[in-house]
Amino acid sequence: MYTIKSMTPEERAYGLLTYIYGYKNININKNEISIKYNNSNRIKYIYYRGKAIFAFRNTDGYLLPLAEATQFLRFPYVVVDDETAAFVAQGRSVPAKFVKAYSGDVRPYSEVLVIDESGKPVAVGRLLYSIRELTLGRGYAVKPRAVVQR
Repeated sequence: MYTIKSMTPEERAYGLLTYIYGYKNININKNEISIKYNNSNRIKYIYYRGKAIFAFRNTDGYLLPLAEATQFLRFPYVVVDDETAAFVAQGRSVPAKFVKAYSGDVRPYSEVLVIDESGKPVAVGRLLYSIRELTLGRGYAVKPRAVVQR
């Protein structure tokens, strides 16, 4: 007879992270994860080594990366020039005409990392356009969710 071991909430959170972002894209130890719950006992934040790295979106169960997640997670990315990076660091959106390059795995409405030309992370946000729309150079391509402190 087999017994089924129940998972701790931290193990479930780690499993959800690997499911959403991929096993090879996450560089965290599941034993150092802690969870903060809201008043209705649902996951609100996932902490790693005392820092909030993901926020839980209750509408669809998606874990949204925060600024601290940039050091532990490999994201699809968008490259901007240094002048645009200064404006994005203030929380402003990224215009499509200032996107210099992007990774091949970007998808519309996915979470992306905004990096400057030297490769330093600037912000984490939602990509609003597809690759084809990025090449048109009109409108705002990325809406930042969290700004990485430099």
